[in-house]
Amino acid sequence: MPTTEYPRVDPGVASRLPAGPILMRLRGLLVSTGIAAFVYSALANSSRMECTGGGGSDRSPAASMCAGLTAHPSWLVYAAFAVILFVAIGRVARRATTVPEALRTLDRAAILIIAVALVSVVIGTVWMFLIPLDPVRGSGTTILPFPFVWAELTFTPAP
Repeated sequence: MPTTEYPRVDPGVASRLPAGPILMRLRGLLVSTGIAAFVYSALANSSRMECTGGGGSDRSPAASMCAGLTAHPSWLVYAAFAVILFVAIGRVARRATTVPEALRTLDRAAILIIAVALVSVVIGTVWMFLIPLDPVRGSGTTILPFPFVWAELTFTPAP
């Protein structure tokens, strides 16, 4: 049986293209953005609950209420990631005159995206624990929009 030999492709061919280093750095920016989005999604979820009353001689509705606060990732942070990514690509395409300048722009975008993710998690978590949970009469849900996390405040009667 005759054997057919296929031509081999050197894996470093992309880096020998004139725009090869830029494409490789752009790939790194996309991977960094994906990792930042994953980390933000994992760390921006939190919850806390406070109850008042529940078992005393006072049977008023305010004496036996629970307030729960749940935080979720905000779509505004993901939108910020996309804006930073597309602005960086646009700057490289329109304004970069040298390869080092293009690489610097893409590196700065990666740093900015990672910083936005980490700052959003820290500010969102601190903000979440600074909101007072004072149960009020009645029950219901209040949505608290905040650019770093999306929080939901729920009042329910205590069991």
